[in-house]
Amino acid sequence: MLAAVALALLTAATLPAAKNLEIFAIDVEGGQATLLVTPAGDSLLIDTGWPGHNHRDADRIAAVAKAAGVKKIDWLLITHFHMDHVGGVYQLAERMPIVHFVDHGTSIEKGKDADILYNEYAAVRAKGQHLRVEAGATIPVKGIDVRVLSAGGNVLDSPLEEPGVPNPDCDGYSPPAETTDENGQSIGVLITYGDFRMLDMGT
Repeated sequence: MLAAVALALLTAATLPAAKNLEIFAIDVEGGQATLLVTPAGDSLLIDTGWPGHNHRDADRIAAVAKAAGVKKIDWLLITHFHMDHVGGVYQLAERMPIVHFVDHGTSIEKGKDADILYNEYAAVRAKGQHLRVEAGATIPVKGIDVRVLSAGGNVLDSPLEEPGVPNPDCDGYSPPAETTDENGQSIGVLITYGDFRMLDMGT
């Protein structure tokens, strides 16, 4: 009996630990950079923070990725083409491989600065695989469900399943006027893992 218990304990000790969904909110001092590592081992990075600042944001993302055991970004989701969300792509790509680039297509903002920012991103994106998404699409990240709720100024045509009940605190709320810049083009996603749900609207 003791031998059987000892064998069971030894076997349990050698089995790999169950993996969880890991989420890292990286401080890029404005904008965002959120790294998710799925139980299946895929990595999803939502936005890359700012450029410049002595490579501050790219270095922070790379350091968190290393601590999480991530050697490449499997999926990079750029919510919209503003400097505090897409600006760090070039510097991050110098530090680690990026496999898939997910965005809403092209920037609707024009002008010298906006063009330079978008073209720099597009040049990096051209070295990987590009996925342009619209509202209702899914992003095939292994181990989690990622559903696109908004993209390119459009939202889902119908409510999500089990939308819940109206919040009484929202009675009388009127949506603001639609924006005509990249904020209004943001990709918003619902991430589901089991009973866990996470909403990221990008702005």
